[in-house]
Amino acid sequence: MEINVTRCYTLAWKSFSKWWIPLCLISAVIFVFEIVPRLLARDEVNEWKITARSYMTAVSENDPAKTAAVSPKIKAQTAVLLRRFTGFGLYIFFLIALLTIILLMYANWAVKNRRETGMPLSALVYIAFVHVLLAFVKLLAFLFFFFPGAYLYIKLLFVSLIMLEEKKGAREAIKSSWRMTRGNFWRLFLLVLMNTGIQFLSLATVIGTIPATGFVNTVRAAAFRMLREEDNSN
Repeated sequence: MEINVTRCYTLAWKSFSKWWIPLCLISAVIFVFEIVPRLLARDEVNEWKITARSYMTAVSENDPAKTAAVSPKIKAQTAVLLRRFTGFGLYIFFLIALLTIILLMYANWAVKNRRETGMPLSALVYIAFVHVLLAFVKLLAFLFFFFPGAYLYIKLLFVSLIMLEEKKGAREAIKSSWRMTRGNFWRLFLLVLMNTGIQFLSLATVIGTIPATGFVNTVRAAAFRMLREEDNSN
């Protein structure tokens, strides 16, 4: 089946308009946990920015003495920031992943327009763990090879939804997502770009990221639902 992006967004909007309260509530909690590290490390980040500007000025002015004086300071501040964000990442990143899985579960229910029996917490934690591992794999692929990274991102787009919907393990979910996305790479790539654009534009209002997060996850669930129903009918 060739996915229709317009129909996908239409379905997502209808679904989101009926389920916006729980979707926005979960998105709001995600938003809070996303800004917590920024708030806690705000002073260190501001100091690092000031030092970084001084370092760049020294380099642009070709001033070896000033560069040598600022260099140890920026290294020390960078090390402090890395330790801070690593500490946050150990618990906040996984918590955000778990909330994202719960958001996807509600988005999937919204598209089906019915609430089903929720999964046990242990299953959600397992899916969140897989979500985190795949996120690291996709991030590394993007950093070193952009186009293969984009391909990998699209091919693994529905892994979490398959694990939620079909109660499959990680390996089977990866195989299913790889097969489901076959022949729809560019349409799904367009869909992901549009979702990214929506989230980027929502940053201007800050608070707009809450409904935007709920909506783009509903779009992903709508695309998954369209492909899955077509797959089951064949």
